[in-house]
Amino acid sequence: MTRILVAILACSVWLKSHGSSLHEPNFETQNSRHWVITVTQPGCRYCERLEQEVLQPLRASQLFDSKVRFTTVSIATGVRIKDFNGKIIDSIDFASRYSEAGTPTVLFLNSQGAILAEPIFGLPDAIDYYAYYLEETIRSLPQP
Repeated sequence: MTRILVAILACSVWLKSHGSSLHEPNFETQNSRHWVITVTQPGCRYCERLEQEVLQPLRASQLFDSKVRFTTVSIATGVRIKDFNGKIIDSIDFASRYSEAGTPTVLFLNSQGAILAEPIFGLPDAIDYYAYYLEETIRSLPQP
């Protein structure tokens, strides 16, 4: 029991000394597939709707598995990620590189972090058109 408490205390001290914890995704990972990144924030009901009604079904279809990787970057305070250069940065800084818009925003980047297509901002009421537009944008991306 004492060892467990010491381990918990040590982890707590480490997290405090290193700021916030590192979150997925790790963009430094070597893989040739492109990225479809949804920029979200806690409490964003449009982000939740996009995830549930568009992104989950699209990922489940596995239609684009050989071309893209889907991920989410939360711009919540204290979220840190590893960028394309291997540098650990704040998620807000990462998202600001590609867009000054709010959430949700969908980014299309290659495996080195270059922009491949215009971001998609917001979520319209016409969710079916949005899903179609997202799929067509992915189809138009160059082969990795």
